[in-house]
This record gives sequence, C-alpha cells and structure tokens, in this order.
Amino acid sequence: MDKTQSFLKKKKLSFITVTSIAMALVLLVAAFAVKIAYKLPWSYDMTATRLFTLSEQSLSVIDSLTEPVQIGAVYSAGSEEMMVQSLLDEYEKASDMITVEYIDAVKEPAKLARYNLDLASIPNGSIIVKMGDQYKLINSSSLFDTSSEGQNTFSGEQQITGALRFVSSTDMPVVYITTGHSETSPDESLTIAMTNLGLAMYDMKTLNLQQTNRVPEDADIVIMMNPIQDISEREVEIYKEYLKQGGGFMLCTDAVTNTNSVQLPNLNSLCNSFGLDITNNYVVEEDPEKYLSVSQLYLVPDMGAHEITQQIGAQELQVALPIARGIGTVEYDEKTVKHEMLLASSQKSWARIDMANESSVKTEQDKSGPIPLAYAVTVSNVAWGNEASRIVVIGDTTFATDGNIEFQGNNDLWMNSINWIEGGRISEVISAKVIGGNSLVIRGTDFIKLAIICVGVLPLICFIAALAVWALRRNQ
Repeated sequence: MDKTQSFLKKKKLSFITVTSIAMALVLLVAAFAVKIAYKLPWSYDMTATRLFTLSEQSLSVIDSLTEPVQIGAVYSAGSEEMMVQSLLDEYEKASDMITVEYIDAVKEPAKLARYNLDLASIPNGSIIVKMGDQYKLINSSSLFDTSSEGQNTFSGEQQITGALRFVSSTDMPVVYITTGHSETSPDESLTIAMTNLGLAMYDMKTLNLQQTNRVPEDADIVIMMNPIQDISEREVEIYKEYLKQGGGFMLCTDAVTNTNSVQLPNLNSLCNSFGLDITNNYVVEEDPEKYLSVSQLYLVPDMGAHEITQQIGAQELQVALPIARGIGTVEYDEKTVKHEMLLASSQKSWARIDMANESSVKTEQDKSGPIPLAYAVTVSNVAWGNEASRIVVIGDTTFATDGNIEFQGNNDLWMNSINWIEGGRISEVISAKVIGGNSLVIRGTDFIKLAIICVGVLPLICFIAALAVWALRRNQ
C-alpha cells in the first residue's frame, strides 16, 4: 500500500512539474512574442476600403523619391488622430526616405521652426510634407469629409501622396481654365475639382483668349467649363491651330432648358471640326435603374469600354450627370479622327430638342435613346508633323461642381479625363476612401496579442481544463 501511495505521489508530482514547466514555457513564449511585436512593424488592415493600405500609385510615388522627405504632424501631445497616425506609419515603413515626427506646436516650437515655414500659425491637425526647400501644408479639414451620399470619407492617402508629388516634382503639366464667356467659376463652384488637380500635380492657370489672342505655348490642356456666351470666330481659329499643334482640350457643357434660340454656334463649329455636335438638348431617362431617385434628369449613364471609364466600372462605381446634354456627331474623316463613346443613357431614354415642348412624356419630335453623353476624341496631326490631339467632350458640367464631384465615380471621371488627355496618367488617380461602420483594423502588437490569445491562450485553457478533468477522474 505504501509503495502504491508513494508511486501515485511521485506520478502526481511529475504531472504537476511537467504541467508547470509547460505553462511556464507558454508564458515565456507569449511574453517573448509580445516583446518582439513591439519591435516589428507588423500590421493587418481589416477595413473594407483598405483605409490604411497604401495603393500602388502611392508606392510608385514613394519609390521615385530621390531625396529624404520629412513629414511633420502637428498635434498637441496625446491628441493625435488615430487614422492619420496609422496611415503615416505606413508611409514611414514604406521607405527609408520618409521620416515622420509628431510636433506639439506649443511645447516644441523649435522643432516646428526647423521646417522654415513662412506662416503666421499652423493649426493642430496639420501635416507638413517637406523635401529640401519645397513644402506642402495639408490642413486637417482636407483629410475628412462627408460625401453627397452622406458617407464619411478619409482623404489621407490622396492628400499625403499628392503632397509627395508636389515636393518632389520638377515638371508639372499646365492646365488653362478659360474665362471671359461666363464659364462656371473654378474659384466658386469647382474648388474641389481644382484642389484635386493640384494634388495630381497640375499647374493651373486661367486663359482669357479675348485678351491674349493666343493659347500660351506652355499650355498642355485647355479646359472650358460650361461657357454661357459663345466664343468668337477668331477664337475658333486660334483653338483649331492649337489643336493642330497637339494641344489637349476638354469641354463640359450643360443643357439649356429654357430657350429655343441657337446656343453657342461658334463653339459648335469648333466641335464640328473634330466630328462632334453640341446642339442644345436635354436627356430624360425612363429606366428607373438609370437615374437617381430625385429626378429622371439626374442620369446614371452606361459606360463605354474606354481607358477613362474602365477603372470606374471595374470598381463598380456610378457616375451621376444632372440635367445632361446629349452629344451628337457630324460627318468626319475617320482616317484622322477617332471617336470613342464614354457615357450614354439607356435605350429607354430620350432627348428633347424642342424646348418649347412642355410635355412630360416622349413625343415624336424627341430623339430616342440611347443618347451619347460624352466622347473621347483623338485627332491625328501627322500632316503637320505634330503629336495627336486628345479631346474630351462631356454634356454636363454639374457633375464636377462642389457637392456633386464626390458622388461615387464623378471625381474619377473628372481626373481620368484630364489624365488621359495629358497622355495616360489615369493610373495615378487616388480617390478618398469611405469610412465604413463595419471597419476594423488590428495593428502591430494588437495583432500579435490577438494571435496569441486565439492560437495559444484559448487552446491552453482548454488543454488544462481537459487535463484537470482527466486527473480528477483518474484519482477517483
């Protein structure tokens, strides 16, 4: 009996010893893993829109950096914005060329002074991106916004990568926005569109052809946003000569619904020269899936298979064109002019030509759909020994105005069109990301802790519980 009890005691002691050693080893491994986690830059982005994952466009810009970049985030100690901080971590991890620091402007004025900013004050939440003598200041108000659909958006990557482009760029394409014909004002109604052009590294200037009598030699693209007054015959000839030299051109023109008078005949003659017709009309959509619920005039068009629209369709985004004008075609030389339709209404739509017709339903005078709403045009200039001209004509301007450009794919349409005209910079477009209610990001040490709990702690608890049950039953 004594031998049996002695054997059982030894066996029990051996079991306790082995179990204790096993638990100690697990705890040591867990502690070591957590310690390592603080040293390693591991993270896993579980947000639906990949809020904290840098796009290929951003990584390409980062890889092209040739000089060190200093990023300073101005926050009072302890008030750093988590989303901004997480994103800045990704930039710093992506390249040794990028250094991020956080600056308390009140407690650390000397650190802020090193950036040599010629500014009276810098508010909290601002981000400074600096390379050499070049710097770009990003205001906190530019990072977060609410779209026209009521979705909260985060533009951190768009803004920071745009700033990196700005401070590292040596050659910026020049875009001229026309004035002098009561066009939509870029300073009043197109502020977001202009900001996005700046982030994409376009140098924006204004052009009043009535005063200059020529398109400046540095013009890469001329953009005309809904002129109300017609251009002159002299301007038509100037633009034709500009296009012969390989210049880029974009025209956005709204429908005029309250008059039957001939609209913009000279501008239309310019469009006729490359095979398009902008005779006044407006498009009504009868397919309930192809217009916004607010109105049958707020079109959600089908997209053509073109470089400008393919990316938008691939992301399953929609474009909304409020009160759009159908774009027609006239006879043109197919050997030198290439038309590619970008947007069109559905087969159930129709275009009203006679503005005096007050009928709310389609009549015999109305044109049946589908109605083209936007074209991309390529004009060969081989005969003059110049590069081809790229032209985009869209039968709507309102899509790009403040309050509308943030609707799904509207900004992509705006930026893709300009980038295509410039020569294929479409892949550089970075859109704001929606902050979803179901978003979750588990970063660095939290990821390791969660992994340890799921892979180590929970199974260990189950194992110990099972051993305890087994031991109790064996001793009974």
